[in-house]
Amino acid sequence: MKRLTNFVILSLMIFAGSALQAQSRIAYADAQKILQSLKETQVVQQKLQGEQEKLYRHLQYLQDSLNTMQDDYVKNYKDNPLFKQNVKQSFLKGIEELSYVIQNNQQKYQDDLYKKQQELMEPILDKVRKALEKIRKADGLDFILDSASGILLSYETKYDVTQRAIDELVKMSTETDSKPKDSKTK
Repeated sequence: MKRLTNFVILSLMIFAGSALQAQSRIAYADAQKILQSLKETQVVQQKLQGEQEKLYRHLQYLQDSLNTMQDDYVKNYKDNPLFKQNVKQSFLKGIEELSYVIQNNQQKYQDDLYKKQQELMEPILDKVRKALEKIRKADGLDFILDSASGILLSYETKYDVTQRAIDELVKMSTETDSKPKDSKTK
């Protein structure tokens, strides 16, 4: 989906650029290199790594508990005639519930880690955007692209054709809906 969005943005830029009478001024920057050069990014990465290790230890503890329960069931309950079926079923249900908890926690931890990354990186990304915007204006540039991904990092708003594209799509949709349907009746 991200690639499609990048492709559409790049296509719209090319389309808009060809429609312009004046030559657009474009520059590029390596956003990844810029981010890696900042001490703030390194601090954020360390915080995220610490958080990830903490979550991993918790998940590992749960997984070890599950493994112990499964081993205990196989060794002591599964084929032991002294335990009634309902006791065995109860033990199996506990194993299933712990397995479910582990799966849910894995997804929750991934989501939490992603949100934390977004939260911690947002001020840094804003700082980078502002720096690029200053450079774009100072150098009289219309666009600054990320050299690795082709994503727009800064741009002159007069080249934004988003609303025109939406209007055109609505117009095309309206024209399609208003055309009489060919009914081939004999």
